[in-house]
Amino acid sequence: MFKLNKMTDYAVVCLGILARNPGYSMSATELSKATGFTLYTVQKLLKILVVKSNLITAQRGAYGGYVLNKNSSQISVIEIIEALDGPISLTACVDSSESTCEASNICFLGGKWNKVNEIIRKSLKDISLYDLLNYGNTFPNENIKETELSVIS
Repeated sequence: MFKLNKMTDYAVVCLGILARNPGYSMSATELSKATGFTLYTVQKLLKILVVKSNLITAQRGAYGGYVLNKNSSQISVIEIIEALDGPISLTACVDSSESTCEASNICFLGGKWNKVNEIIRKSLKDISLYDLLNYGNTFPNENIKETELSVIS
């Protein structure tokens, strides 16, 4: 099963709360109360997002907190995922993988997973945080054709 980790899912929720309050700075405590996540979890997520992405900014002072750096329509799902999980690589055979394939010398697929990985990355890039928050709307790639996924010929 291909599944996002729990922290990535929580990050989307936190970013969604910030997106619904554009330009308003929210503290970790406020986000914790709004999401129902523990303060520790929210603080950990916010630290990761500040350090590993350009999605939010931490503001110090009496009116400090966290604020989105972009509109929700400009934040792609892939940016959020990669901020927490690193680059998307379905297998060790994908060019961007950080690990090596132990069967590369006998494998008949020879990098054909790259096409699948590219399609998934493009789909996630084309879906914004705004799209997720407004789920009644259709996603841009809702009708991916089966032929786009047939990479082994």
